[in-house]
Amino acid sequence: MEKYNTFKQEENILIHTKILDAPRDLVWEVWTTPAHLKEWWGPDGFSLTIKSMNVEPGKILDSIMHGWGQDFDNKIEYVEVIKPSLLSYKYFGESEDYNFTVSILFEEVEEKTLLTMKSIFKSKAIIEELNRKVNAVEGAKQTLDRLENYIKILESNKP
Repeated sequence: MEKYNTFKQEENILIHTKILDAPRDLVWEVWTTPAHLKEWWGPDGFSLTIKSMNVEPGKILDSIMHGWGQDFDNKIEYVEVIKPSLLSYKYFGESEDYNFTVSILFEEVEEKTLLTMKSIFKSKAIIEELNRKVNAVEGAKQTLDRLENYIKILESNKP
């Protein structure tokens, strides 16, 4: 299963894959329900306040990430929502240069869920700049690790 846990950068695109030991419906729910999302979203040491969340095309997730002694406003607009297999959205950064799009595929693999998250930025230089400013790639990896750990907790608490 380790072959499924990968990270690569292709110019202005970041692609993370992670195999999660949980059914696809649960992984979808954890991504699309505010009560779950606030438990794992963000890099290590961060927390999340959700102001509003409506997982439908054209609707918004408006939230604040808290970390490093700062508050980071986050807005995403859902573009495509196909339950339980595809979620795509536009992320709005502090300037238009930092806006990017994300698509997440949820695939069933051997009774687990293969998550493939593809983030497309304006340029490779923007990724490099975000890495210098906020350690963006490592933060994304930590976020998916937090997702994996949260799902393990949910699965272990099942009767």
